[in-house]
Amino acid sequence: MAIEEESSNSGVSTSVDNLGSSIDGKGSSKGDFSGKQGELGVDNEVFVYGGDENHFPPSIKYIMGNEICERYSYYALRSILTNYLINFMGYSDKNASSIGHGFNAGAYIFSLVGAYVADGLLGKYKTILYFSILYCFGAAIFSITAIPGVTGDGPGDRSPWGLVVGLTCIAIGTGGIKPVVSSFCGDQFGPHQKSLLQNLFQVFYWCVNFGSFFSSILSPILRTHVGYWCAFVIPAGILIISIIIYLIGNKQYVKRKPQGSILSTAFCIIGTGISESVKKTFHGNKYNDHFYNNSFLDRAKLKYSPRIVEQVKLVLRVLTVFTPLPFFWALYDQTGTRWTIQANSMDRNLGGWEIDSEIINCINPLLVMIFVPIFEYGIYRPLERRNVKFTLLRRMGTGMFLSVIAFYISAIIQVHIDNSPPESVHIALQIPQYVVLTAAEVLLSITGLEFAYANSPRSMKSIVIAGWLICVSIGNMFDAFVIELIELPEYILSILFGSVMLVFIFIFIIIAYRFKEIDQSVLDELNGDVPMDNGKELDVVTQKDLTSSSNPIINNNNNNNNSTLGHSIDENGYDHDKSN
Repeated sequence: MAIEEESSNSGVSTSVDNLGSSIDGKGSSKGDFSGKQGELGVDNEVFVYGGDENHFPPSIKYIMGNEICERYSYYALRSILTNYLINFMGYSDKNASSIGHGFNAGAYIFSLVGAYVADGLLGKYKTILYFSILYCFGAAIFSITAIPGVTGDGPGDRSPWGLVVGLTCIAIGTGGIKPVVSSFCGDQFGPHQKSLLQNLFQVFYWCVNFGSFFSSILSPILRTHVGYWCAFVIPAGILIISIIIYLIGNKQYVKRKPQGSILSTAFCIIGTGISESVKKTFHGNKYNDHFYNNSFLDRAKLKYSPRIVEQVKLVLRVLTVFTPLPFFWALYDQTGTRWTIQANSMDRNLGGWEIDSEIINCINPLLVMIFVPIFEYGIYRPLERRNVKFTLLRRMGTGMFLSVIAFYISAIIQVHIDNSPPESVHIALQIPQYVVLTAAEVLLSITGLEFAYANSPRSMKSIVIAGWLICVSIGNMFDAFVIELIELPEYILSILFGSVMLVFIFIFIIIAYRFKEIDQSVLDELNGDVPMDNGKELDVVTQKDLTSSSNPIINNNNNNNNSTLGHSIDENGYDHDKSN
């Protein structure tokens, strides 16, 4: 359930890497600040880091407390949302599933908004605070309108205003927080504390899964024995506590000023590349195309640094590997919708106690906590010692294939349900599909981001995160579209979803076969860890070294003007010597 947090947790190392490289490159100075490690950043900002090489900064406990409370609240709401829509609001199974996936899609889309606001407008501290307040407001509205009689007399008669306002605020709030928390954690660590990052990730990761495990159990129980309002009001109260915890640590945080969003810069480079390519089409040979080298983005070097254009080219190449991922997330996120609805029609008696259908979802975070060390120490490392190349891309492909198997198992179970008396098929038969899908999640989710980070420039990590979040959002949009518009028996729908993923596995195999991993030396130059050779310009797509005599970009950079190989180029990129 909580592997999705990896998309933000991995950003911790990014933040600290940047802290030790990009800031140093801008003239920061390190030193001892009253017995503590500190740094003087850009604009004379003074950063004093708590803790030492062996201890976390004190501020971490407040950020972690805030995040654990937020994640508990999110999964507590999400775990019972589908049955709330069906049993309390009176929506059909199909409409409830579509609304649930629409909510998930919105949460991930608004993650991009949160990242932009944090990097370009408010900074991380204020972004987390303001989005948390909005999140809390939405949860309060949701819990109040879940009190019987507030919005109507019964299912089908209740007004949806609370649902719309509540889910919208929650989606914006959780989305805005999602990409920012881990990077804010990273800001608290000084360059002398990089060795602590792995420990931080492990603590963070286990806490989030631990919280989601218990929320998946407690929330359905509260709903059954007290009511939906109680199951929602407790997460709302916990969100208030999370804000208080966050504010308590205010004076201990390292707060960096917003430095501008790399996302907006990347979009501008892509836009420039497209617009210059259009100009090339209209002006033909009159357009100076010396920058072009097998990519339309090369033409953006007319206005942007060749280094950052090459970085964008590289990260877009890496993101092509994400092409099948929306369909994996389309399958995975049905655990909280269609698989819950499937459980509603099954026998849920365990030793004389009838469990709630949503409780079966707690298997996912439990298995994640079990599978991660098993896969690392029982599969990956033994295979590596035997020189068996179970590469990152092969792990991802295996995960995709297992997700197909999980949905085919679900289809078989659904056929069994359809051909049996009502509520006679035991819910324990769902366990195999959860086990297989969780194994798929561990193979693909952690591995996918590890692969992307290993092949991306350090400054482009936020774009990798953006691509990942967009994949999750697109997958949920696909779910909502298919479930709402296509009339098929449930077992055929499961086969359809699995088969779509199977088709994209073959596409992934082609992409993976053609993908060439980037040499570390190339990444070092693009990251600025080593100086770029003035006698060459890197083309990361083909990894060719082009001498300065054959590449006008070097001459353009060295001369710092618009002259390229003796030609006169105007601001629009036209070659006047050719026009003459």
